[in-house]
Amino acid sequence: MVFKLTVLPLNKRIVLLFFLVVLFGLGIYFFLFKYLGILEPVGSGEVLGLDPQKEATYLSKVGRTEGVYWVRAFDLFWNEIETQKGKFDWTSPDQRIKEFNVVNVYPLVIVKPFANWDQDACHPEEKYEAEFDPMKGGKVKVGKPCDMTAYAQFLEKAVERYDGDGEDDMPGLTIPIKYWEIMNEPSMQGGSTGGMGEELKFFVGIPQDYLEILKTSYQTIKKVDPEAKVLHAGMAGVQQDFRDFWEPVFSAGGGDYFDIANIHTISTDVKREDLYVIKFKRFLKQYGLEDRPIWITEVQYGSLTKKPGDLHSLKQFEILMVKSSVFALALGADKLFYIENWLRWNGKEGWKEEKEADTDTSTHKVYLNLVDKINSFSKVEKIKEEFVENQGDHNGATSKVGQYKFVFDSHTVYVLWGKAKLPAEIFGDIKVIDIYGKSRVMKAEDLVLSDEPLFVEPYILE
Repeated sequence: MVFKLTVLPLNKRIVLLFFLVVLFGLGIYFFLFKYLGILEPVGSGEVLGLDPQKEATYLSKVGRTEGVYWVRAFDLFWNEIETQKGKFDWTSPDQRIKEFNVVNVYPLVIVKPFANWDQDACHPEEKYEAEFDPMKGGKVKVGKPCDMTAYAQFLEKAVERYDGDGEDDMPGLTIPIKYWEIMNEPSMQGGSTGGMGEELKFFVGIPQDYLEILKTSYQTIKKVDPEAKVLHAGMAGVQQDFRDFWEPVFSAGGGDYFDIANIHTISTDVKREDLYVIKFKRFLKQYGLEDRPIWITEVQYGSLTKKPGDLHSLKQFEILMVKSSVFALALGADKLFYIENWLRWNGKEGWKEEKEADTDTSTHKVYLNLVDKINSFSKVEKIKEEFVENQGDHNGATSKVGQYKFVFDSHTVYVLWGKAKLPAEIFGDIKVIDIYGKSRVMKAEDLVLSDEPLFVEPYILE
């Protein structure tokens, strides 16, 4: 049998060669980018930023509330993204960022520097295991990264992907990430339980281990995005055992590696109406850090899962929400991130799913009124303030009299409570708003103050 070799015409050979080159190029692209994660998508060149007015607001977004822009609901898990060394999958975090972009919110990202393939290299012991990987399930080890260089390389890629500088950004990014929190409550290393009965083990290591993570994270983030702001992990409270963890961090120069100080207040009651701001400020001052902005990134009132048992205690819960929010902001807190337990109470032990969240409640009306009245002030002035500091390591201060003037660009809102005289600067016709947003117009001389906060504005006849 004789085979005859057919030579294609020149024009067909050129077309065939072109398609072969394209196919080869696509093969290289998918191998390096999709499989190995070596190549990254090139950004559009457009530099993105945050809206300064929205960035300067004070309260976090609860539910679908309009006019509120901050959320702390995004864990950036190394274990989830770099599933094997050198192999990156950005699918899940990209999706979360797109969701935030769509609803126009600014996420505070919590960096979780843990990947099992890395941890196994130097932490073989079972004590390092924790069950809190929210995306993949199963157990994740939570010691200091064995390969700090590999961790820094992962974090560098993440910051570059979401910084909005127009280079190597996530496709479709519209709101960049500019605030990074390095881990969560590293002093919680097992043995205690949270509101859902889960073990609170977020880290296994000594303060010096955390300091090394904080330093590496800060330097990496700032190298990629000098405008970004870094928060140290939330201090779980100001009790002595938490101070014992953080004192070595701050005394060894930890203040050089964060821009914003971070405190939590859980199961807050009337003995902690300052949301720990007073004690936390004193603690920071010991290390020359009193000038740092303070964010309270977990503000939780009462039980996480159970609604107050009767109408009286519910009313006290709602009064506490107002007084503590105003008191803490007046003391110098810059942002409050609420744990939205009041949307998900189900009347007994348990927890409503997010889709079942109930926004048609008196408590949520209290939150909405706070957003309407004080979320975007330019400054707050103290007119009269009286409080007592409570005994006990886990307690803070209780406010007795609060008279504060919140100044906006175009108007002023007073927040008043306690048995005291009305400030002299409030006179004539005024509009008085209760904690639920219900208003009435009256003469200033007829207003009698009580322990329940009131919002007061000058009344202008329209």
